[in-house]
Amino acid sequence: MNATKLIKSFAVAALLAGGVAHAAPVELLTNGSFEQNAQAAGTWNIYSNLTGWTGGAYGIELRNNVAGTASNGVNFVELDTTANSWMSQSVSTVLGKTYTLSFQFQDRAGVPTSSQGLEVSWGGNLVASINNSLAGGWETRSYTLIGNGSLEALKFKAIGTSDSLGTSLDHVSLTTAVPEPETYAMLLAGLALVGFTARRRKQ
Repeated sequence: MNATKLIKSFAVAALLAGGVAHAAPVELLTNGSFEQNAQAAGTWNIYSNLTGWTGGAYGIELRNNVAGTASNGVNFVELDTTANSWMSQSVSTVLGKTYTLSFQFQDRAGVPTSSQGLEVSWGGNLVASINNSLAGGWETRSYTLIGNGSLEALKFKAIGTSDSLGTSLDHVSLTTAVPEPETYAMLLAGLALVGFTARRRKQ
């Protein structure tokens, strides 16, 4: 292998290493913990929509530490409002790019498992059906999603018995890794080194 190819290989390797080591997660959702909507302490209400989220026919129930305590901040939601409902938020995606979805859910105390549960979908495709959180407390779930190059809808839907008593949801996050500025600097430095070496060899 000649010197130019060797240096070029080192530059590419440095870029790849930098991309892995310096990939900063970027949050793509608006109002993932539902704190951007004001709800008085110890109260609840049903809203058609929340900031960033579109609600289903029966809206979104927002609670401020009522029938449970929020896992992040003071607000959390339930989607079995007066009946099973849903909420969604659309995100612009890159074709083939991976995204990390995480959220927390919790059973409502004193309510049968059959009355609870959530269905999670991405771009109209089922991601998971969840129920029966561990020991009745907040449980965290994470999934890897793939972008299709257009707007994708992240949707949560209540699926238990439609009786106004369902699973609580909080701390929803959708992130993707974006290289930090120093990664691009490493690429430029590597390319400059390759160009400098090529010029010297030509001379």
